[in-house]
Amino acid sequence: MSGRLDFTTANTFDSVAEAARRLETFAEESSLPPRKAYQLELIYEELMTNVVKYSYQDALPHQIQVILDHHDDELAFTIIHDGSDFNPWTQEDPDLTTPLEDRQEGGIGILLCRKFSRSTAYERKDGKSIITVVI
Repeated sequence: MSGRLDFTTANTFDSVAEAARRLETFAEESSLPPRKAYQLELIYEELMTNVVKYSYQDALPHQIQVILDHHDDELAFTIIHDGSDFNPWTQEDPDLTTPLEDRQEGGIGILLCRKFSRSTAYERKDGKSIITVVI
């Protein structure tokens, strides 16, 4: 089954959480397998949390565009925002062999996004960051 979802949400945690319901509905209507729906939810929450938390240096409202394209067994998930130029895919994976109390905070969510995806991409174009994950 195929489908497309394209919407914008504000750069607040409440808006991002509310918009997550749209992804759940999309997953159901597109008949995504449970594993792929779970991967989508995890990747959405991780990337959108990072965008809201780290991409904006002001307290002004900003819009974040979310695009889902589902064709056959491939699901492309794209986030477009006007926040900081930051490529999450160039970050090193955390060292999981280091004891938890000695590890630096962060990195595990991006690691999971990589593990759950077929491919990832980042582009900065016209003052906007474009983050894409294919599941």
